[in-house]
Amino acid sequence: MSLLEILIPVVLILIVLSLLKCPIYVSILASAIYLQVFVNNMSLTNVFTGFFEAMTKNSLMAVPYFMVAGSIIAASSLGTRLINVFIELFKAVRGGLPIACVVANGIFGAISGSGPAATAVFGKICHEPLAKRHGEKLALGVIVSSASLSTVIPPSISMIIYGVATETSITKLFLAGFIPGVFIVLIVSIYLIIVCKPNPDIPVEKFSGKAFGKALWKSIPVLILPVIVLGGVYSGLCSPTESGALAAIYSFIVAVFILRDIKPNRIIPVFKDSARTTAQVFLLIATSTVFSQAATIAQLPAKLSAAFASMGQVQFLLMLNILLLIMGCFFDTGAAILILAPMLLPTALALNIEPLHLGIVFVTNLAVGLFTPPFGLNIFVAQSVLKRPMGLISKSLVPYIIIYIACVLVITYVPQMSMILPNLLA
Repeated sequence: MSLLEILIPVVLILIVLSLLKCPIYVSILASAIYLQVFVNNMSLTNVFTGFFEAMTKNSLMAVPYFMVAGSIIAASSLGTRLINVFIELFKAVRGGLPIACVVANGIFGAISGSGPAATAVFGKICHEPLAKRHGEKLALGVIVSSASLSTVIPPSISMIIYGVATETSITKLFLAGFIPGVFIVLIVSIYLIIVCKPNPDIPVEKFSGKAFGKALWKSIPVLILPVIVLGGVYSGLCSPTESGALAAIYSFIVAVFILRDIKPNRIIPVFKDSARTTAQVFLLIATSTVFSQAATIAQLPAKLSAAFASMGQVQFLLMLNILLLIMGCFFDTGAAILILAPMLLPTALALNIEPLHLGIVFVTNLAVGLFTPPFGLNIFVAQSVLKRPMGLISKSLVPYIIIYIACVLVITYVPQMSMILPNLLA
């Protein structure tokens, strides 16, 4: 069968089931069954075998730990303590409050790796003061877009999924994502300095060393978390899974026993929330793994490599960016990675594109999808938490979509940004 004869029914199945509002993992599983039964002429037994084998990969153990850490931070005062220290640090800077929100999201990304969790946490904390000082549109745009930094800045759950799907070192992926994440924070902060005008009704605040010191002291419990997570991974003392476990245990002890933010009757709901999210991620990984196996047997990766054989690096990366930006608008980040990464990796290798760099191109593009209409997950979370109409949220995101796409293009065509730390610390 030709490439189009295989792809067209698969794409139609995905689109039709998505339009019928089936869960994405059901759509992917249906496509995998079609490939195995009607293209590969194989038994359904292979589908179920692949489904359960996907759950047995040790590297996936990092996911529930980071989910638990993120849920605990969202339910405690740790998020408030984190944003307060940056509010005090940047309050004398033009656009200081939204910049504080962006930087705090970056730090939160180094703890939880979850964009929707960041949207919920900082939406509750930052929306009202941001809207009062800089208007509703800027408040919504900053909160929803900067939450996607959790996908780019390590430890990122999307990087873990990419590492599992392509058998790439997760530790090296974490290293590769650090500079691109900081670069996006810097560019967005510069934009905010330019567009944020002083509000004549609100007096200009001056930096106070005493207030900053007080906020810094209160934020120490949460600022230690990135040191535990990233320090453990980068130093080689811990694997990503072990660092995630340490983060979950530490945040639990601090929130429940030291700060006492989470009462005993609220502990079970926090664990239920993280367990529900983890189960969704694992279902997605299992069904996407089955799809990847079926696609490999159907020789989809080889056929795609042949189709792209005439392309150079520049054309392939441009095509990949367009494809990922479109996929990010409609598909969950994990699903897009698990479907596309195994199929496109052989082509990338043939064009001398490093798997690490390819992974960062994937996660940065799909981070934009988290806040791109119509199906950006951060938008739905913001709509639920802030009770604002989707139309207003979507309009407020336009400048940030443009900025992030520009950043993605720089990251795509300057691979040194992704590769310098893995090469230095390899």
